[in-house]
Amino acid sequence: MISNDNIVFTECRPNPDYGPVKYELNENEVLDLYYAEPRLAALMEMDIIRLIDRHLVVNLREFITPKTQHLTQTAKRNLSACCVGIQYIGESKRSSNKRINCTLDIILKAAGFMESGSPETGEQTDAEQGREASRIDSEIERINGILLDLPGSFSGSLKKHMERKGYTEELLSQESWVSLSTIKQYRQKEEKEKTLKTVTALCIGLHLHPWFTEDLLRKAGIIPKATKQDGAYRYLYTVHYKDSIEDCNKYLRARGLQEFKLREKSA
Repeated sequence: MISNDNIVFTECRPNPDYGPVKYELNENEVLDLYYAEPRLAALMEMDIIRLIDRHLVVNLREFITPKTQHLTQTAKRNLSACCVGIQYIGESKRSSNKRINCTLDIILKAAGFMESGSPETGEQTDAEQGREASRIDSEIERINGILLDLPGSFSGSLKKHMERKGYTEELLSQESWVSLSTIKQYRQKEEKEKTLKTVTALCIGLHLHPWFTEDLLRKAGIIPKATKQDGAYRYLYTVHYKDSIEDCNKYLRARGLQEFKLREKSA
C-alpha cells in the first residue's frame, strides 16, 4: 500500500461494495495519481501510458487513433482492460479523508514495476508478459542511448535534439513561443541565463520525452521549486509534452497560474 497525504492506494481488485471505477479523470485526479503512484508515473514518463481524452490509456495503436489522438472504439468498449481507473471508497468525493482504490493496468505487472506479487490467474500469459517487458526494455534502451550520445552542455544538447527532430530555429520558436533571439542565444552561449519556464516551453515545443527535459534542466542548473507554478511546469513537461503550447496554457489558465507568452524570453 502506498499512501500520500489523505489518499491511500492499494493494489487490489475494485471493491464491489463501493462505487464504480471511474476512468474519465479530471486534472486533479491525474495529478493525485501521478504524484502518489510512482510506478504509474514511471510508465507515463516513458510514454507507455498517455493521457488521452481525460483517460490514462496504454499507448498502443489499438487504443489511440494515430492521427487525431483520441480513444479508439476498442478502447471505449474495454476501458477496464486499457485504462487506469480510480474507485472512491470514502463517503464522498469531497471528503477530506478520501480513499482511492487505484486499478492499474496489467501492463504494470508485465513491466516488473511491482516489487512483489505476480499477475492474477487469467490476466496475462507468460508470453504476453514477456512481450510487454521487452517493449519497455527496448524503449528504455533507446532513450538511454540518446542520452549517452548527447554533449555535456545545454547548448550542445539543445542543438542535438533540434537536429534529431528536424527543427530549425524558426520552427522551434513557432512551436514553443520562445523568441527567436532567445533560442539563438541558448544555442550559441552556454552562459546565457535560462529559466524553468523557457526551457519547459522549448521542450514542449520539441515534444521531448521527460527524461530529455530533465537532462536539459540539469545541464542548465535548474531545479524546480516546490511551488504550484514550478509543479505545474513539471507536470506539463512530464504528462503533456506531446501537446501544444496553447493546450498547456489552458491548463495554466484554469489554475490561475502564469501562462506561456508569445516570443517568450528568459529574462
